[in-house]
Formats: sequence, structure tokens, C-alpha cells
Amino acid sequence: MTTLTNSFFAAGKFCRLLSLLVVAVVLQISLVPLSGAQETGNSEVRKGNPRMLNADSPYLNIHADDLVQWYAWNEETFALARKLNRPLMVSFGYTACYWCHVMQKTHFKVPDIAKSINENFIPVMVDRERRPVLDETYMLVTEVLTKRGGWPNTVFMTVDKKPFYGTGYNSPDAFRNILKVIIESWNSDSGGVSAEAKKLADKLQAYLTRRIESRELDAKVMATSATALAGEYDEFVGGFGGAPKFYNQSILMFLLQQAERDNNQEALAAVELTLQSIISGGIHDQIEGGLHRYTVDPAWRIPHFEKMLYDQALMAETFSEAWRITGKPEYARMARDIADYVLDDLTSPNGGFYATRDAGPEGREGEYYIWDDEQLTAALGADDAAYAIEVFERVPDGELVDKVILNRDMIGYQKDPRAEDIIARLAKARQNRPKPRRDEKIVVSWNGMMISAFVRAALILEDDRYATAALNAGRFIWDNMRSGDRTLYRNYFNGNAAIDGELVDYAYLARSYVALYDLTADQMWLDRANALFTTMEEGFADSEIGDYYSSRTASGYGRAKSRQDGDLASNNGAALDLVVALSKRLGSPDILRRSEKLIAALSGFAAADPAAGASILLATDRYLRGATGPVQYGGGGNVQAQLVRSSDGRTATVRLKVAEGWHVNANKPLEDYLVPTSLKVGSQEGDLSAHVNYPKPKIMRLGFSPNPLALLDQEIEITATTSGSATSDFELTIQACSDKICLAPDTLKFRAAAAVK
Repeated sequence: MTTLTNSFFAAGKFCRLLSLLVVAVVLQISLVPLSGAQETGNSEVRKGNPRMLNADSPYLNIHADDLVQWYAWNEETFALARKLNRPLMVSFGYTACYWCHVMQKTHFKVPDIAKSINENFIPVMVDRERRPVLDETYMLVTEVLTKRGGWPNTVFMTVDKKPFYGTGYNSPDAFRNILKVIIESWNSDSGGVSAEAKKLADKLQAYLTRRIESRELDAKVMATSATALAGEYDEFVGGFGGAPKFYNQSILMFLLQQAERDNNQEALAAVELTLQSIISGGIHDQIEGGLHRYTVDPAWRIPHFEKMLYDQALMAETFSEAWRITGKPEYARMARDIADYVLDDLTSPNGGFYATRDAGPEGREGEYYIWDDEQLTAALGADDAAYAIEVFERVPDGELVDKVILNRDMIGYQKDPRAEDIIARLAKARQNRPKPRRDEKIVVSWNGMMISAFVRAALILEDDRYATAALNAGRFIWDNMRSGDRTLYRNYFNGNAAIDGELVDYAYLARSYVALYDLTADQMWLDRANALFTTMEEGFADSEIGDYYSSRTASGYGRAKSRQDGDLASNNGAALDLVVALSKRLGSPDILRRSEKLIAALSGFAAADPAAGASILLATDRYLRGATGPVQYGGGGNVQAQLVRSSDGRTATVRLKVAEGWHVNANKPLEDYLVPTSLKVGSQEGDLSAHVNYPKPKIMRLGFSPNPLALLDQEIEITATTSGSATSDFELTIQACSDKICLAPDTLKFRAAAAVK
């Protein structure tokens, strides 16, 4: 606890000073939590507390044999608290949280601490991954009161869920003192504590739902924001900020989009240095592939070792895009590295994707991934062990001092047969180690992210395995994680779907179905995406302001909104990405207006802080200037265009799929007033000569023209032969016509790298 917090507890002035503290701090806090440490979970169910034993959560299961007699977050628990007039002590954690399991051992299994909790509180255990909005809502309490965040997060609240104190991990003795002071305060003046808790909840609720005046977001704002963000990256190793270092994928994707759109080389340099450092650093599992969650150092060397599905999804997408834009093969290899890791380790037999792989057991975080001198010598012999220490280097300080974490910072992609042989032998030695536990729950929003990432990899890397994985997961979620009233369940575990879906679940799953539509051109997926959007609109939209609440009903002490990115995109940023994607494919005036209203509601947040609003800027720019990527839409969503290149880069093919009842003009239309279908080819270095072959047109009559017309319809291929540069730019112009009308022409711009297997 802070000195100030200690002082008002000790002085017995809890109620009055808590109110003053909130007023002083609430307007200036950071909403991005500082990281707590992480560890593991276990799907093994043991004897113990049936409330935890029977929960659809591996994290709750492993607390079944705690001495603290945990309750679930539900109405029965709250009714009991009211009946006994006891405050709630709610612990928020997750399976891959290292310090959550430390606290389990040093607090929740200690007799005197457990006795104090059981006799004076109603203790509640929450898996934050199942209830992210609830977690975010109460994390704000701890950030306000301690100016820190992270997990495990313990929040004390009244019987009506109004918080009055929150704290992260504390030593057992410090935690005993916290319990003692809170018990005394409640027993002496529960009414006063409740009154102050209500004031705190009201202030936090006002903050969570505050409005910011709309700002115009145009191409100039995008360029200015990109320049500002590119100026903030770490010029030595990339990334943004110091330790702990997260990926900040929304920023990376926004900068990549601006680099492609406006040839912003400063933005591209910021992304490339970051990606190169991630590839070579200890945050990348150099043996099995995949990425750890974040690093405790600023140089991407020393990770917290858990592997989260959402990080794999978001960064696989980022590396795929980086390869498409730059043509650098290391990005394609890294995208495959991450995608293949998910296929191998986080894909369930039913097709869904598991949530996490843990860091390691309590007290031995990262044990599966790190090496000491004795282990290196046993696996490699003395000479190669010494070489490994020289190449990979020891951790210089901290809890893992003198340990070795594999990285490629010194060798990069240069040929070092000895180092490669060492990595291969260490991989074989690591097979004898017990793997960290895997959290096998299936979370809808994270699966949506992974489906989209697999679709992007399938389209850009041209790998059917990724398409199959995406389709299998998409079918599984639709068939198993919806209720009869068209709503989603968030969590699936041990054959059971549970927990009401939240805004992010609808947004990311619907967005992934849009991606599956792009992949397959199967209208079913677009219809499903639109159905999820309709349910999302009915259940989460703030019809007055225009943005979305994070949950369908109040979550804890209030109903929150998420509009600022942290290590993940904000909930409203994710929702905007979906709405924009649908607007480009459906062409409906209603959804176009919905996009504009949502942008207006969010624009002030993004303009005020581009780092926290990158996801909003990213989606808004797609709305204003069209999508980037291998699949784009024109003609009010009636024409899909996909561009692919051959492995030698000398041939490019644009595949057009035109909706029934619609056409595009031939390259040489018969009427001067019609815009021809044309493909221009260039490169980042300058224009290239290219020979373009257009298909033979059909001569048809349409209702709006008395004369015959030269048209193309259904499935069309336009091929171009180019000079074979690593990356090339393509500009496709089309004009879509129906029997009654010709729409304004569209120009779709592509950048594509030569295919790499």
C-alpha cells in the first residue's frame, strides 16, 4: 500500500480520506494497467470446494482445495452477503498469472489468513478471462487507490458490489494488516464505509462513461498521428515505452497502414525495428515457436513466459501484413512460426483454440524455457555450453540472473551452423521437461482474433492449412457457443458453454466471419456476421451517444465503456473495425450511417491520444480511404477483388467476383461515358512496364442503356506480367453496373509481395 493509504487506514479516517483521494486522483490516472507477474493453470480437477470444483474454468478449478472457501460471482453469493451483512473480498486472476498462484500458496492456503477471510468476508474468485469487463471495471478501483495495476487484483466491496478498497499482490504480513484494518472499519461503521463506497463507484462510473467532444478525423490527422507515434518508438530496439514491454499491436498495424497508404518511411522504420527485435528476442520461443506475453526488460530479452492466444493471433496478423508490404521473407517465416505454433499446441480436437500455455509452476517461472550452466553442459558438453553462453548471453540481473534465455540477437539470420546445431540439441533436451499447464477453455473473442489471423495468413501466405483451421473454428463457435435467443456465450470448457458474451465477443467473432466471407465468398459467413452485428446493436449500443457499452447489463458497480487501447484494442475500437468492414461489403446506407455515428462518438478519444486510440484511427482510415490488404471491395460491396502473386513475382492475378445481377465494364467499353476496368502496375521504386491481359467481354444490353454494352460478370481474372520485384503496387479501377444503374467508379489499391512457401 502507499504511504498515504497506510496513513488513513491507521488513523481511522478511512471514509473521509478515501473520498478525498478519489477526487484527487480519478481525473489523472492511466487506464493501462502495470503488469503483474503471471503463471499457470490446470484443467485437472481435484477434490475440494464444489463451487470451484464444478466451475467451467480451469482457473477456478485449481482453487478448489484452497483453505479460503471461495464463492462464484453470482446472485446466490450476493444474496448471502446481504443476509450476513459481510463485505465481499473478490480476487481477480487467470490461469497463466504467475503471482496469482504465488498468492494461492502463500495466502489462500495459509490457515490464519484463510480463517480471517472466511469468518469476515464472502470471498469470491473470478477468472478475469471469462469476465473481462468485470475485471476492467474493478481494476480501475485499484489503479485509482494505489496508482498501480496488475494481477492478482483483490477488491473489497459492499454487499451491493460497490468497491471501497483494491490492491495487487502484497506480502502475507502486509495482507494480514489490510484484512485487519478493513475488518475493523466494517465492524465499527459499515454504513459509513458503504456510503463512501457509493461515492467512489459513482465517480468511477462517470469516468467510465464520460463523453469527449467529436473531432474531425481526416487524412491529415492520420498522417500527423502516425508521425507522432513513429516519433515515440524505442530507437534502439523498437516498441513503445520501457519495461514492461508489450506488443501494442494496434499501433503497429496503424503505422503499417500509414506506411502503405502514404509511403510513410518513418512509420515503417518504427514497425520494422520492433518486429526484427521481436523475432530475435527472448520474447520469441526460439525452439517451439510462438510468442510470450511481454518482457520485463525494454530489449525484448526477458519475458514473462506465458503464451496467450490473443498475442499469437494479433502478431501473426501483423507479421503477415509486414511481409505483404515489404516483401522481406523473415516476416513471412515469423507469421508461419506463430501460426504453426497455434496449430500444434493451442488447437483443440473440436476446432476451437485454447486460451493459454502457462509460464511454469509457482516458484519456478519459465523453468521450461530457461537454462543454467549445469543444464547446458548436460545437453551440449562443456565446449558447446560455453559457446551457447557466449552467443545467447546470461540474464544480467533480476530473478533470473545468470540464466540463459535463447535469443538470436547476436546471430540474427546469418549462417552460424554451430549455433543452429546447439538450438536443435536444446530443443531435443527440452522435450524431456514437463510442459507448463495449458488452459483449455475456449474464449469467443480470442478465437475470433485467431480465425481472422489464420484467414489473413491463408490469403497472404497461400497456405490451405490456415484456411482449414479458420473454417473449423468458425463452425465450432457457431454450432456450440450460441444460445437459443441468438446471443453468444463467451466461454467453453469441458463441453459446456457459459457466461454471457460481451461486446468484444460479438465484435471479434463477427469480424472473423467477415474474414471467412473474404476467404470463401460464401454468403453464409457474411449473413452470420450481420446477424451477430444486429444482436450486438440491440444489446450493447448507446443509442444517444453512438458508441457501445462493454457489457449487456451492469457489470459490478456500473456499466462501462472501453474506448482506449491498452495491450489490446479497446472494445469500441474492435466494434468499429467490424462496423466499417460490414459497411464496405454490404453497402447499406443504414450501416454507413452507423459507421459515421460511431466514428463521431469515438473520434475525440483517438484525436486526443493516438497511442490509446490507434485502433479507432486504424478503422476510421479504412472507412475514409478504403481497405488495404489482399481482398478489397468495390461497387457498394457487389464486387470482391483479390490479388495474388506468383512465387517468382513475375505474374500477378486479380480475381474479381461480381454479385449476381451486377457487372463491371470491360477494359474497352462500347460507350465513352462508362469507366473501363483497368489494372495499373507499379512498384515502391517506381513504375514498371507490365503486360496486362483482360478477359474477353460479353456483349449485353442493360435496362438503363439503349445500346449494347461490353461487360464482365461473375468470376473474372485479370493477369499481369511484371519485372519480378519483391513488392509491387497495383491499382485497379472498376465501375459496377446493374440493369438499372451504374455506380460511381472505385479505385482499389493493393501492395503485394511475391508468394513465399
